[in-house]
Amino acid sequence: MNKFPICPIFIPANKLTYVEKAIKSGADGIIFDLEDSILLNDKPKARENLFKYLSSNNPDAIIYIRINDLSSENGISDLEMLSELNFAFIIPKFEDEGNFNKISKDIKIIPLIETPLAINNLDKIAKNEKVIGLSFGAADFSSMIGSEMSWDAMLYARSKIILECSINNLISIDSPFMNIANMDAFENEVKKSKSIGMQSKAAINPSQISIIKKYFLPTKDEILEAKEIINLYKKSNNGVFSYKGKVIDKPIIKIMENKLIISGNN
Repeated sequence: MNKFPICPIFIPANKLTYVEKAIKSGADGIIFDLEDSILLNDKPKARENLFKYLSSNNPDAIIYIRINDLSSENGISDLEMLSELNFAFIIPKFEDEGNFNKISKDIKIIPLIETPLAINNLDKIAKNEKVIGLSFGAADFSSMIGSEMSWDAMLYARSKIILECSINNLISIDSPFMNIANMDAFENEVKKSKSIGMQSKAAINPSQISIIKKYFLPTKDEILEAKEIINLYKKSNNGVFSYKGKVIDKPIIKIMENKLIISGNN
């Protein structure tokens, strides 16, 4: 699996001065946005400025670029100009296998799953060699199916994304929480997102970063425990053994290994 950020933050491509603040907040990934946050008339200039910025700057974070819909001229222009920078693209309104025909073989992408058709075709989308992950867009998805953007209403879509990421060894990025004033509700969603298997949660404000890390990153004690369990497993001649009253087998070892990968201790 590719290295992935736990808490990537969206930054409008016309607000590049926000990068330093985002990194200082603890964000380990940046999603430069050319889509929703940029007015139509401003998109060409934002694209050009982003290209210049990323050509001469190297932010200390994993970089993704959310381009415009590939059915639009701006989306195609985004892809053509920015593909030589060798960053992965988050592509909105990605619905079926036909979208891959517009993307050259060497480009890595994270389809943004935000329509009913995308959910319906998810197994075909996820297995393509260009795909390194799947990202969920709850706002657009809820508007298209006519539901609330509540946890229960979005649970099926999230669960299907998690399953396909697991099957195809992809990263999963959960949708950002849009109400930055309601931190209690945000924390509740972050906790639930982690509990069902999402690997990261996108942020839209630096104030959200610490809460995402709280639930998505293992604690020091969990890291030490994982290392100890893995060491004991390597020394054990049995496929199953006991650790502090807990039964340890291969699936548990995989969970421990994942904790070390996420924490950077692998």
